[in-house]
Amino acid sequence: MSFLSAGSIAIAAGLTIPPLIAMYFLKLKRSVRVVPSTFLWKRSVEDLQVNSPFQRLRSSLLLLLQLLILLAAAVALGKPMIKAVTKHSGTVILLIDNSASMNVVEADGRTRLSIALEQAKLCVDNLDDDARAMVIEFSDRASVVSSFDTDKHALKRKIDTIKRTQSASSLEEAMSLAEAYTQNIIIGSAEAGSDNAPESTAPKATVFLFTDGRIERADTVALQKFETERIRMTLIGERGDNVGIIAMDARRSYERPEMLEVAATVRNFGTQPLTFDATLYIDGQNVDVQSIELASGVRDANVAGSASALAPEGSTRVIAFDEIEFAGSGVVEVSLRVDDALNVDDRAWTVIAAPRHVRILLVGEGNLFLESAIATLDLDVVTMSGEEYENAEDDELTDGARSIFDVVIFDRHDTDRLPQGNYMFWGSVPNIDGVSSGRTIDNEIIFNWDETHPVLRHVGIETLYVYEWLRLTVPPEAKRLIDGESSAVLAYLTRDASQFLICAFPLIIQNASGESMMNSYWVTSVDFVVFIQNMVQYLSSNVTTTGTKSVRPGQPVTLPVPKKHGAMRIHRPNGESDPVHPVGGQSIHYPRTRFVGPYRLEPGVPGRDVFTVNLFNATESNVAPADTLTLGAETVNANAGSVEANQPAWPYFLLATLALMLLEWVVYNRRVFV
Repeated sequence: MSFLSAGSIAIAAGLTIPPLIAMYFLKLKRSVRVVPSTFLWKRSVEDLQVNSPFQRLRSSLLLLLQLLILLAAAVALGKPMIKAVTKHSGTVILLIDNSASMNVVEADGRTRLSIALEQAKLCVDNLDDDARAMVIEFSDRASVVSSFDTDKHALKRKIDTIKRTQSASSLEEAMSLAEAYTQNIIIGSAEAGSDNAPESTAPKATVFLFTDGRIERADTVALQKFETERIRMTLIGERGDNVGIIAMDARRSYERPEMLEVAATVRNFGTQPLTFDATLYIDGQNVDVQSIELASGVRDANVAGSASALAPEGSTRVIAFDEIEFAGSGVVEVSLRVDDALNVDDRAWTVIAAPRHVRILLVGEGNLFLESAIATLDLDVVTMSGEEYENAEDDELTDGARSIFDVVIFDRHDTDRLPQGNYMFWGSVPNIDGVSSGRTIDNEIIFNWDETHPVLRHVGIETLYVYEWLRLTVPPEAKRLIDGESSAVLAYLTRDASQFLICAFPLIIQNASGESMMNSYWVTSVDFVVFIQNMVQYLSSNVTTTGTKSVRPGQPVTLPVPKKHGAMRIHRPNGESDPVHPVGGQSIHYPRTRFVGPYRLEPGVPGRDVFTVNLFNATESNVAPADTLTLGAETVNANAGSVEANQPAWPYFLLATLALMLLEWVVYNRRVFV
């Protein structure tokens, strides 16, 4: 047992116990009464003897009880603690997961996040008085809640400020941030090459990780300063029953644009098979209901290959709703009527535009293959040469700050005349910051591509062979859809309110004799036509679940603004709204997208004023806690259960004080009335 205020015991005992003992030496002044006999008053005689001054102190049960009362009260003032765990010393870093899966409500009615915050505060209680700790929250990105502090009360107040999000969980930024705060300070010197990086004499940092273990790409986290044996993971949560929407698609056909097709992919992550309904809404109106049966989402441990990450057969299903005639625009929603652990992934939204013919501008010197592929689609196509495009009047190309064409395709033509719009470049690049093309690359192969991206959906890239392409340089924020051995081949980039799809290879090149020839036989295959259709749909937002109108939680969004506007606000799914201000008078950038649902800019450009946020994350929807975490090549095992803490013992001493006082009262009254 330890005491938080040991000095209080000595002070309280010194002020109360000596006066109590002295009272038993005092002589009481008695009134004189004449009585016929004292034969029956033996105790009165004893009392007279006890109260005679300077007599030896005789044994007294009352005195013993009163001494025990004072001692118990004095010990309680010393704040005794029952030692349950070893206190943490040195440098401590608390990492707290506040991602979507931490919203799961456990059997006791608390969310995982509230349990994690409670456990983190217990960890703070276990700190030595001279220990310092910092707190970092993380989901899709990490932020410092409290820098290093030794004040336990201040740390716990900061922990209570951590709020839930509906984002996916990633640990890489949190670990990098923690390591950055523990690095030594480099002492500069006037002489080049003589900077000093002193070795720290402080103990190594201990990391406490509070999570349910559902963290994306944890195996890619590279630890530099921390040792895995000093990372202690507290496992939060128990429930694993959940069904989630992991993908959604809504599109119109070119042949019948008034007809709308909606499909969603649903997966069961729980141990039990389920039957439930999926409902389709358009602008809040119920238009269709489909019944779903899903098998258990957990593999039998006795089945060969049960360790596979693939979903068990029957646990995943694509729901195809009946084709709907809908000639307007609005928000399409799919909702699951199921009682499960996480409700964030039970709904998904997208924005569907009104049916229209997509307008395409093709800029180049003539390309039979590209023109033939575009001709297979029901599109309004305008063609210009590169010179005509550069010399065209503004009103031929733009409406205010935005292009009047849904998609502009440049064939071997670089340009910086790029009003807000959607652009596809073949063998050329937009003249914007961070994008450039270099020397020609040949005799290389395509070795990596993102087949999950909508532009490459149903496109057989494994059969793609290209004779040559330009060395393409793109900024870090660009998404590389196809990679060669030494350069990106196809990249997607958003900048301000524009989209750019940049292909490093032209479809037609010149041979040594100066004659035109195909750069790839891909242009003669069905895959090329499918790619052109995907590209047009994606850039023109005809398919809106994966374009700029639908993002994952935490991803920023750029929206165009109308020519004339006053105060502008973004209306959030929870009913709140945020004021926003245009950047350069042409667009707004909005980063607060950490909750799922539809968002609306008001006032906005019609048809481009609404976007949606969807979870669409199998790792986050699989809410069953993971008892191990692989960081790089090393494994961290979780500590299941609660963090133990040193418990205060003073309430027990107060109870003992009250019990002794009651006993003393009983003894005193028995003596008085005997």
